[in-house]
This record gives sequence, C-alpha cells and structure tokens, in this order.
Amino acid sequence: MKAYFSALIDKSVPSENLKLAKNLLKDIKKPLKISKSNINVKEHNFFLFLAADKPLEDQFNSKILEEIQRKIHLRLHSYYIKNKAKLQKYLKGKRELKETAKIVENFLKEIDPNLEKGFDRRLKELISELPTKFFNLQTKSITAIWNLKEEQKVQLYLSGWTSPVFKVSEVTTDINLEKMVDKIAFLNFFCVFLEPTLLRLREMNKVLERLKIGLDETHYRSSNVKVQAKLEIFLRILSAKLSSLQNMDKTIFSIFKLFNEPKNFFIKQDFAELSRDLQTVVKQMSLKIHQGEILLIEVQDKLEKCQIRLKDYLNETKNGVKTKSMDEFKLALLSMAELSSDLFIEAEFLKLWLDFFSSDLPFFTFQSNLFNLQTPQAFETSAEYIISVRGLVKNYSLGQTTIYALRGVDLDIQDGEFVAIVGNSGAGKTTLLNCMAGLDEPDYGVVFFKGKDLHHSGDSEKSRARLLEMGFIFQSYALLPHFDTRENVALPADLAGFSKDLKNRIEELLDGVGISKQAKQYPAQLSGGQLQRVAIALALTNRPKVLFADEPTGDLDSETGKQVMELIKKFHEETKTTIIIITHEQDIAGYAQKQIKIEDGIIES
Repeated sequence: MKAYFSALIDKSVPSENLKLAKNLLKDIKKPLKISKSNINVKEHNFFLFLAADKPLEDQFNSKILEEIQRKIHLRLHSYYIKNKAKLQKYLKGKRELKETAKIVENFLKEIDPNLEKGFDRRLKELISELPTKFFNLQTKSITAIWNLKEEQKVQLYLSGWTSPVFKVSEVTTDINLEKMVDKIAFLNFFCVFLEPTLLRLREMNKVLERLKIGLDETHYRSSNVKVQAKLEIFLRILSAKLSSLQNMDKTIFSIFKLFNEPKNFFIKQDFAELSRDLQTVVKQMSLKIHQGEILLIEVQDKLEKCQIRLKDYLNETKNGVKTKSMDEFKLALLSMAELSSDLFIEAEFLKLWLDFFSSDLPFFTFQSNLFNLQTPQAFETSAEYIISVRGLVKNYSLGQTTIYALRGVDLDIQDGEFVAIVGNSGAGKTTLLNCMAGLDEPDYGVVFFKGKDLHHSGDSEKSRARLLEMGFIFQSYALLPHFDTRENVALPADLAGFSKDLKNRIEELLDGVGISKQAKQYPAQLSGGQLQRVAIALALTNRPKVLFADEPTGDLDSETGKQVMELIKKFHEETKTTIIIITHEQDIAGYAQKQIKIEDGIIES
C-alpha cells in the first residue's frame, strides 16, 4: 500500500511548517505501523506533500484509512486556525490600510456622514471576512491518494469537491501514482480558488463600470480650500489603490496557466470510471477559466482607464471642471463619493486576496518525481555529456519572501560544446552556473560532472575538481590586488602544486591574451579590458575541462567586450574545451554554438 497527501501551507512561518510536518509524520506512522524511513515529506512551493509506503504483507483496512485522514484534518485544522488568527492580527494592525482608510473617511464625512459610517462598517467586514475565506480555502485544500495494491484499488480524496471520495477498482499493481500527486493537489486547489476569485473580479468589474460612467460626467471642485484639499488627497488614494492592482492580470493569468498541466494529465488518464468523472470536472473548470480570462481582460482595461481618469479628474484642459459652493459640491459629489468608497473596498479586497497567492503560487512547477529528486539512481546520463542536470531546484528565503531561482531544471551539455545560457536579470542563470560548478548546493536534484554526482562528493573532492578541471571567468575579475599579472595567472598552478612545469605555459597564456607587456603590473594599474584578459588567462592556467564565464563582458565597453569574446571563441576553436557562458546580451550569446534560454528558473528553449 502507498499513500500520498497534500495541503496548502503558509510559507511565512517556517518553524510552524517544520512542526506541522513532524506531527503529520507521527499521525501517519503510528496507525500504519511503519518506520520513519517509509515516510517522506517535502515542502514544495505553496504545498506540503507527504508519501507513505506500507509493505504488502501487512494487513490494512478502511478503518485505518479513515483514522489517518481524520487525524490529518484535525492537525491541519489547528494549523489553519493559527494562520487565521495571524492574518486577522495583521489586517487589524496594517498601518497603510488604517492611514488610507482614514483619509477616505475624512472626505466622505464632508460629503455625507452616512457614507463614512457605511464605509467604516464595510471595512470592518473586510478585515473580519477575508481571514475566514482564506481559512475555508485552506481547510478544503487537503488531498489524499491511496494505492491499495493488494486489493488492486485506488482511492482519491479531494476535500474541495462536493463528493470528495473517488474509488477505482481493478488497477494494475505497477501503476505509478507519484506523478499524479501534485496534479491532484492543483486540481483540488482550483475547485476552491476559482469561484471566489471570479466573484471578486465580477464585483470589481461592476464597480469599475459604474465609476467609469461617473468619471465621464461633469467634474467638480469645491470653493472651500480645506474640502478641496481633502478631495485631491482622496483622488490620489483611489488612484494608488488602482495602481496596486497593476500586475493583477499577470498574476491571475500565470495561475490560470498552471491549470494546463493537470488538465492535460487527467484528460489523458486511462482510468475508466474515474477518468470520466475527472474529465467532466476538468472540462467544467476549463470553461470557467476561459470565462475568467475574458473577464480579467475586461476588468484590467477598465481599471487602467479609470486610473487615468482619476489622475486627470481636476485637469481643466482635459475635463470641464466646475467650482461649486459647499452645499452644491456635496450634492454633486454624493454619487461619485459612494462609488469611490466601493472602489476602495473592492480594490483592497482583491489586492489582499491576490497577495495571498502571488508571492509563491505563480512560480509552481510540476514534478514527476516529487520524492526522489535527490536520488542519483533515479536518473540516467550519457557518457557524451560532461555535465548533466536533472530536476534541479534552488530556492532562497528572504524573510517572508521566497525566491524560486531554479524550478526543476533538466539540462545536458556535451563535451567540447560552447554553450550560452541566456536570460534576463533574475532568470536563474548565475544560480544554475553555481550549482553546475559545485559552488552552490541545490535544494533538490542532481548535477553529474563527468558522470559523477557532483554534490554527493566531499568538499575537498569538489574543491579539487574546481581547481584542476574547471576554470572561472567572473564579471568582477576576481584577481588578487597584491599579486601582479604573472603571479595572478600562475596562482592556480601554484595551488595545484605543479607550477614548475608551467613556466612556459604562463608566458604563452600572457602572450595569447595580449597582456605580456603588463606581466609586472598590478590589477589597480590595468584597464577593464586588461583585467578581464588576465582573468581569462588565469581561468585557462590548469587546462580546465570546462570553462565557466559569468557575464564576462558585463563591465566592459562594446569594443573591448567584443575583443574578449573573440579571445574566448579562439580558445574554444583551438582546444575544444567545453565553455559555458552566462549572459543577458544576445550579441554575446551569438558567439556560442548553442543557446539555452532560461526564464523564471525554467529552461524555456
């Protein structure tokens, strides 16, 4: 018997997540009567995944299944209650929300005190209602897959569905359900995420439509200087609220796009009875997502137009602005003020809803081997590849934010190739290079260097490989300031212990990169182009099998950069050394035989 579980977690509380994982392991281990080695846990993006394996010969019954699911629900319910309380506390103490709400209230009070009271009531409802909505979504995020091999049955549990249990009989014993785990988690997630998100978009669309009509009518200013000042600040606050939703479409589209993976997966499934049920749900969701995409485009278009009109509200060259006495001003602005308070609430609600998902969810990557990414035996490599990368994942935690630098990279580089890894700033280029060279440890995945698992080697072994078989060219040159040119270039040979044999080699290198005349000069006496030539010579001293170059022309002017790249190209042609260059410039990438494009931590092409 094998079982898989998943549930949403809050990435901002790592210590609580660690505690949760340990407790869930206990909840599964005891009823199944299995050892710790038979249970695996993995935190991946926005989810916690668990896998349990119980030997076939042991007895298993449905009561144990029900007991485990009940315990998991209770454990997660307690965890989500804490999350709810934390979010409520955050919203009540959110300074920016308090300050902007106060400005809105001050203006509404000038127009009609009833508007102020209504706004205050709705704001309190938002602060109370939103944590409850997130809590409900999280409690319905729990999924389970039971592969009852001895009975040739599979049972799925998706808590977000009206009828959460799906049973399939007569399943072959060799079926691999691990590749389904994250797809099931996402399919269930969309069941609970989609409708409230579409509801928020529909509500926002209604408010923007009404506001758009209001902004098309006559614009007014007050003859009262203090009231006019409040109006102007009020309009700036509303405009800022709309600006905060500027990337709303990008966020939601990226989440909608994630549905393609489980959709394609389950459409192709050959589970006879189960497949029909899943396919029906998948098709219904696909239709809703398509409708949501159309709605999102409409909302974004109105949002941008309303934002422009709000900024230009008092621009007399663009609008017919009329100055009114206080009583006339109140009457004229009554409808507009009511609409604007609705806009504030809806914009805040939508922003908070999206903020909950936008930091992690758009960067989710589906895995076919969720629990085996660190097992070298799970991957195959060919002798023709000097470097092979499989399932490489690297994340960086920055406070409450996670940077998803690499999100499951697979890559092969042949011996003797000249490869350019291309991508924008933050795409994951340097992180990939550092992992391939053993300078940084991946969270998951395997790097094979010359057929050997690099990251399962000892530190001394990795250091020796970098010294003898790898060369490095960095944008910052990485030269010792108190060594002259010749001493810097000879340093790798000195460290390797065979510098006596390389005296002629050093002279050839200095001459080859065109800096033999600067052999006695120190880095401070050299130009940028000369410094990079020294760095190239240094990288080639020990005749490396692989040359890594990270933005080698980044600090150089275009002409000097071209000269440096010609040197690297010439060296490749003469020695057939494998060269991997990192760059964001297409003209630099053009020197390579092959270009690999990376974007948001994923190989695009």
